[in-house]
Amino acid sequence: MKELYKKPLGDILVSRGEITREQLNEALREQNKTLKKLGQTLVDLGFANEEQITQVRALQIDVDYFNLQDHHFDPDVVSLVTENVARTYKLIPVKQTSDKLIIAMSNPLDIEAIDIVQFGTKSRVEAVLATEWRIMEAINRQYGSSSSDDIQQFMDQAALDIEVEHASADEDESIDEVKRQSDAAPVVKLVNLLLTQAVREKASDIHVEPRRTNVDVRYRIDGELHMVRSIPKRLQAAVLSRIKIMSELDISERRLPQDGRISVRIDNRTVDLRVSTSPSFYGERIVLRVLDKAGGLRPLTSLGFSENDLHSFEGLIQRPHGIILVTGPTGSGKTTTLYAALNMLRSESRNIMTVEDPIEYELEGINQTNINPKIGLTFSLQLRSILRQDPDVVLLGEIRDTETADIAFRAALTGHLVLSTLHCNSAASAITRLIDMGVEPFLVSSAINGVTAQRLVRVLCQDCKEGYAPDALTKAMLGLPADSDATLYKPKGCTSCGGSGYKGRLTVCETMVMNDAIGRLAMAKANSTDVQQAALKAGMISMREDGTNKVLAGITTVEEVRRKIFYDGDVLAEAGV
Repeated sequence: MKELYKKPLGDILVSRGEITREQLNEALREQNKTLKKLGQTLVDLGFANEEQITQVRALQIDVDYFNLQDHHFDPDVVSLVTENVARTYKLIPVKQTSDKLIIAMSNPLDIEAIDIVQFGTKSRVEAVLATEWRIMEAINRQYGSSSSDDIQQFMDQAALDIEVEHASADEDESIDEVKRQSDAAPVVKLVNLLLTQAVREKASDIHVEPRRTNVDVRYRIDGELHMVRSIPKRLQAAVLSRIKIMSELDISERRLPQDGRISVRIDNRTVDLRVSTSPSFYGERIVLRVLDKAGGLRPLTSLGFSENDLHSFEGLIQRPHGIILVTGPTGSGKTTTLYAALNMLRSESRNIMTVEDPIEYELEGINQTNINPKIGLTFSLQLRSILRQDPDVVLLGEIRDTETADIAFRAALTGHLVLSTLHCNSAASAITRLIDMGVEPFLVSSAINGVTAQRLVRVLCQDCKEGYAPDALTKAMLGLPADSDATLYKPKGCTSCGGSGYKGRLTVCETMVMNDAIGRLAMAKANSTDVQQAALKAGMISMREDGTNKVLAGITTVEEVRRKIFYDGDVLAEAGV
């Protein structure tokens, strides 16, 4: 059996029946493109999970595997190692015996980390292997209370240092005094901790919102806003100014919106924060969009596309020219999908260029450009410019106006592959939206390769989801027969998902491939209903059906799909309810 452990990770997984040889070969091809480790590539492609990869790694390096799920931590044992050491080396103490301290590590061969723990605890250390994300999750849980205490401590200290009785949004405070307050150590540490906590909790946005008597801090996690902190009103000016200083904004300007950017190092990785200020009744509110570079670039196969939609979309982006559109509301994952497409397309033989507002993630080997309306550098002007740079593929952040659309469509007809986004509700409505914008119907008919419309729904936590029997109304919405014995799932909440019952998000979408029938409808300026029917007839799986399939598979819930896509009255009428 020991011979097996000396084999490469992929071969061991195949021998154990965890993956197939075909899946391994596909992962190796993907690895050659992304240069990621094979284990991470298998996880990204959905062929294996991190627990399976970690168990095989334990066999390879001949250490014990430790599953942290549902492990009961002793606070006294955890406190033997500082939070800084735990986060830096990705480890956590799990057990102490009379003669040794057992620590779970993501890399048990890290001799330096083991020596540091042994020196600090004066104990002999035995290292075991655990999944990295479970280690970080455990660190966040076990040390989280201390971080919360730190935030409260710095708020209290800052409140003592800033002698302002009732600071209000209308008060004309001295800029020098505000700057002095914002540079004070407690305020600096308070803001840094708020940013760090948001990144560790995988928040996509941070909202800092002045109220009448306090300042609310909310994080958007998995698409939902959560209240996390209330800051005393007298700290408002200092905290807001500190964020504006970090993002190089004008702290004296409080009447007009401003945009900026912050780049910080958190837990040994670079995180960009896109900052937007906006005047409100009780003072400036600030929203920070968290752009975590570590999670920004994902393969298409990890986004949640069904097999049908994945096949259709991959076929579209392999065409030599034409336009591919991704539609949906703000926050529906359009940029992530486009970046995943670029990741699949990038190669030394292609010149790929982008026009973005702003550049959210830096992509190696791709020429990215940023618009700047303040100096007249608009989408249309920049697009005209890069079309003279001999591009093969162009990513246009968004089609916003007729001029930009016209340039993009003519570029698609002259041998360029153009990828862009459009704000509309469905794949079919993209056709009518473009014609309403003023794009000539013959350009829409001849230039578009296809349209993907999408939404993001939360994924049920697989550690705690609960099964239940749906009622008649739910069966009708899902198109199930009245006597169906199907089991659906609902969220429960556990330590693994932070009590929410959900963990992560995935795409629910529909991909419409342009054909002659849809082209003729575009030329005739047909309505979106007719276009939708033609697309369904050609084999498109609707967004509603895709969502239903994910509900029946136990991936998400009826409530999530209904909230994002809606099962309308027509669905119930068709079902006879």
